[in-house]
Amino acid sequence: MQAFEVAIWSAMAGVLLTLAIAASLDLATRPSLPAARSWLSLVLTGGSCILMSGLPETLWPSWNQIDWLPLKATLGPLCGALAMTYLGHWSGLRSEDRLVRRMMGPGASVLIAGTFLLLGLVVVGVPADTVLLLTAAVNSLAVLMGVLIAVRSVTLGDQLSRWMVLACLCLAQMTAGLYAKGLGMDMGNPYWALTACATVGYFTTVIVLVRMRNRQLRRLRRQAAGQMPSMDPLNLPCGAQLVTRVEDALWRSQRMGRPCLVVAVSVSNLYAYREPPVLDPAGEILVALSARIRQLVGFRNVVGLYHQRCFVLALSAVQDPQRAELVTERVLRELRMSVNVGPDPLSLPFQPEVAIGVVEMPAGNDDAVAVRVINLAEQLALHAHDEPERALRRTWAQRPDTPVALASWLADTRPASL
Repeated sequence: MQAFEVAIWSAMAGVLLTLAIAASLDLATRPSLPAARSWLSLVLTGGSCILMSGLPETLWPSWNQIDWLPLKATLGPLCGALAMTYLGHWSGLRSEDRLVRRMMGPGASVLIAGTFLLLGLVVVGVPADTVLLLTAAVNSLAVLMGVLIAVRSVTLGDQLSRWMVLACLCLAQMTAGLYAKGLGMDMGNPYWALTACATVGYFTTVIVLVRMRNRQLRRLRRQAAGQMPSMDPLNLPCGAQLVTRVEDALWRSQRMGRPCLVVAVSVSNLYAYREPPVLDPAGEILVALSARIRQLVGFRNVVGLYHQRCFVLALSAVQDPQRAELVTERVLRELRMSVNVGPDPLSLPFQPEVAIGVVEMPAGNDDAVAVRVINLAEQLALHAHDEPERALRRTWAQRPDTPVALASWLADTRPASL
């Protein structure tokens, strides 16, 4: 190995070791399940990258006597299975999207089975080049599934997943380059430098994205519990921006041939809290309720504020036929819980009075206008305040033009079954 190539792999190994040390310190100081996942993935995948580069044998020639083939054959597929599983948790699609769920379960099983198969080939004495070639093929399958999950997440509306697609592309280059190096191919220093940069880019991008998503989740938990040291901004789309988001959700659902749910959540007693010394109780209540809604529907679906007493949700590409009932039940259960308003220890509980209107947009119905759908959902939510279940649900139909027809239409609306 030439000196310049040694410098390339050494620089890559230095960055990976630094990231591993930082992850170890983070796990030791703030132990948690996400920190443990990040540490395990970083140590195993980073160690596999350094091993495949051939740097340890170059720096310490005595290590050439060690048979590294079992580790080289098994670490890659094992890391691929872990990365795909963590990606499903990060995106939140494992519990919501049928395609991702079907892909992840069998996919992880295939990768684990491939790990044991490759280890068996090593034991029976199959040539190293054949084993590594098969390992590269198994890892390529893991990369392909990772790209599909990330692209699926972007298609369903998660904007942060756009950067995860970039990370998966870096992973593809990393896998191709490192296994080319392991197979002894002479690709030249520029290609090795590209591979090292892709490796560093993959790890740094994934770490940043995981930290951003974990920070979002921690903030939502604090807001939902009313634990806000200072008044957090609402940061929800309103007005024309909300209508545009709902239009995108409707278009996305129709393009994928799936139903879409547009939900209005009406808070009738928002301005009933008048206890001192809270300056903006309505703002604190809206922040807490919006955080609870976001926790329920995830980051890919639309959550906005139509006006001060009405939230609007748009759940695109719905696959579960019972999704409307489940959303209604969960939103009502979570939003009916009291909200602590005001600074501790002077905070007092506030009991929201909420009602929900759900408009189901069947697949293939492309004549809906977002504003009209939102208005219909809001009217259902307002009428739901008079219902025992506080929820009304209706499949989309062209809104009646006259007040009499609208009143008749609403009278025929059945309460949502909870």
